[in-house]
Amino acid sequence: MTIKAGVIGLGFMGSAHARIYSELERCELVGVCDINPRKKYLAEIHEYKFFREIKDLLKEDLDVVSICTPAFTHKEVALQVLEKDKNILVEKPLAINVMDGEKIVRKAMKTDKLLAVGYIERFNPAVNKLREAVDFFEIYSTVSLRLGPIPPTEKNIGVLLDLGSHEIDILNHLTKIQPEILYAYVSNKSDPNFEDYAYLSLKYDNLHSHIETSWLPNYKLRIINLYGNEGMYSLNYAQQTLISYRAPPQVKIEIGNWKDIIWLSRNVEEDIPVLKAEPLRLELQCFIESVNKGKVLDPLCNGREALELLKIVEKAFNKIKTSK
Repeated sequence: MTIKAGVIGLGFMGSAHARIYSELERCELVGVCDINPRKKYLAEIHEYKFFREIKDLLKEDLDVVSICTPAFTHKEVALQVLEKDKNILVEKPLAINVMDGEKIVRKAMKTDKLLAVGYIERFNPAVNKLREAVDFFEIYSTVSLRLGPIPPTEKNIGVLLDLGSHEIDILNHLTKIQPEILYAYVSNKSDPNFEDYAYLSLKYDNLHSHIETSWLPNYKLRIINLYGNEGMYSLNYAQQTLISYRAPPQVKIEIGNWKDIIWLSRNVEEDIPVLKAEPLRLELQCFIESVNKGKVLDPLCNGREALELLKIVEKAFNKIKTSK
């Protein structure tokens, strides 16, 4: 069955959605929508319809719609699209708060349409390899770094929901556990309205996770380190690499000479092979397959999972207010 798709919002992610839909098998990109008329050239290049009004796009014969508009518009746009009985994929986050997210989830259930949320790192090949290679019962701690720079477009959410939610989602997805918030801190140096630095300490049963995210650096860093008793793993999301570090074979050391100290400081480092691919393409392929199967397929993020993530972020901010 060929799935007919539309895209609302032609920013960086929206234009990528349009490109991939136009290339996927068993998928036809019918049209795109953006309030900026200068975006029409994208439609002309790829020969699909361009609309400035959402209501005009929704008059087309569509099975799915990707919502790639600013986060503060997600509730309004999602409800409008669901009202027309279309399956939707909302780019992360689902909404800017729990109340708006709940309205979207309820509407999707009422209309019996699929609701997926674009947490793209679930489809990162390095993450998939991590799931295969690591027993999370052996991991006792993780440290995540997801750093800037400040988005070039107008901000409507802070760094915790923008960048930090990726790390929360990955940990939720890999552990299948809802965390306890041990500590939360945010600060804002570049904008008084939104935090540009955030730190979270989360507890997933016996796993203690630290998340640090910031727009302050002018470089991009996306990594997570996982520590276990037998060794550690370092995953680079952007480079799609996964490295394991283990202690060298044990030897009997009788004299504390310099060579012995150097030996004890060594690690056995191994690059775990990762077959690189474009995560967004894998995500949209899964979304198309989900529509054909009539259910949101793993590892695609569903509405309930995205809503639980919003609740974690909201609890973190409440904890910060309480501590102050």
